[in-house]
Amino acid sequence: MMSNVLKMLMILLLCQVCTLSHAMDYQYKDVKDFDVLSSFESVEAFEANYEKYVQDCLDNTYGGTRGVPCFIGYKMWDRELNIYYKKLYSRLDINAKKVLKKSQKVWLKELDMSIKFHSLLLDRQYTEQGTMHLLMRADDTDSMITPIVKQRTLILKKWYELW
Repeated sequence: MMSNVLKMLMILLLCQVCTLSHAMDYQYKDVKDFDVLSSFESVEAFEANYEKYVQDCLDNTYGGTRGVPCFIGYKMWDRELNIYYKKLYSRLDINAKKVLKKSQKVWLKELDMSIKFHSLLLDRQYTEQGTMHLLMRADDTDSMITPIVKQRTLILKKWYELW
């Protein structure tokens, strides 16, 4: 009887080691590895593409701090924001460039303050230590910042298309 229990424990331990080894081998993607928004038929298709990666990444890193880099929504939209800002800026005359630049600086200050406030809220929510709490905090942060950056990106894109 004790022998069977020992065998089961060894099998469980081996499974844990294999899982951890697989998680450590996961190949994270960089933002540059993804196609840009303009190569998709819609915003939804663009988001579905990187959200599929996020889910795959989370599934294969098994939670904890290894899953934190999986949350790339903010990075994806930040890349697009920079693309459309540069495209728009290149089309503008000197006066319009000054106004856009000032508008962007004001928006960045607002984004920074929103992130700071959100961080204060998360400090209150996640008082416990642990890798799972870090993962949940990263998810909450990405879920908050991504829509803000996405909205600004789509505004810049629309201005670019109208100019």
